[in-house]
Amino acid sequence: FLPGTYDPPSFALKLGHKDVSLATALGREMGVPMRLANLALAELTEALAHGWGDKDSSSYMLLPLERAGVKTGVPLEKLREVIEQDTPS
Repeated sequence: FLPGTYDPPSFALKLGHKDVSLATALGREMGVPMRLANLALAELTEALAHGWGDKDSSSYMLLPLERAGVKTGVPLEKLREVIEQDTPS
């Protein structure tokens, strides 16, 4: 997520959307409230509307950043550096 890399996907957003759609449909059919899953489905649906279906399923996390006007994209080398500094000896 932090590097802002969503291609190639390890699991496509459109497949995650399908799975969550099936889960929420089953919840409705069984009369089980699935509030969090419904929120996730709304975010995944919005991400699909952005044309991100073939991107990694984590690309939906760009939505709140986009709404807030925040950009990500930390270089991988910088992330490795921070992780190494934070690793106990």
